[in-house]
Amino acid sequence: MDGSFLSQDVNQDCSFADLLVRLPQVSDSSVQVVEKSRPKTVSKSWTVEESRYLEELFFEGTNLSTIAQKLDRTFPSVENQIRKLNLKRFKELSRKDTEYLKQNYWILDVETLAKKLGRQPASIRYFANKLGLKRAKLDSAEPPIPRRLMPYDMVKRLSVLERNSPDSKSRVDDSVVIFYDKKGPSTPMMAMHLDDLCLALDKHFNRRDGVTAAALTHGYKAV
Repeated sequence: MDGSFLSQDVNQDCSFADLLVRLPQVSDSSVQVVEKSRPKTVSKSWTVEESRYLEELFFEGTNLSTIAQKLDRTFPSVENQIRKLNLKRFKELSRKDTEYLKQNYWILDVETLAKKLGRQPASIRYFANKLGLKRAKLDSAEPPIPRRLMPYDMVKRLSVLERNSPDSKSRVDDSVVIFYDKKGPSTPMMAMHLDDLCLALDKHFNRRDGVTAAALTHGYKAV
């Protein structure tokens, strides 16, 4: 048959070895070989803001899957960026330090806790989040709770001084509570009249005035 595929498209100079390394050039448009281009994968670069947000989430203890979701990134992309930024989780707290953090996180600021435990503030935030610790709002109490109570540690010891004042109506009215920041001999941190302390407790626990003071002098019958 004249004008056949073979007569038109066979290259007499093409050897068998050439066929192994290249495709024949077909002139017939009906059988033209079309090569499809492969889609190029373009990696999205990280912005400074994204990297900072990644660090914040990472040091808060957020798992990598959640980080990837929040940043709209793939899991491998997050892993690679963490590797580039050389981010590492913090060294575990000892049992003693963990208990201290649990007891004091709600009332001491992060910087004070970090100094006390010999850690970075980011480490305190990380373990607080890991332990599920929550802070009360500063204005949730009346008067508002100060985040830095005093330049001292929490009270370690107290003593009660009875003044033997002739004007005192009761032993509670006569007593002053003295607070210390050390268990051994030390300078007193502060002092407070016992009756004022009792009234504050009455108010906090929604009791009528005098209930706490009466319980100290008369036992459970006063309650």
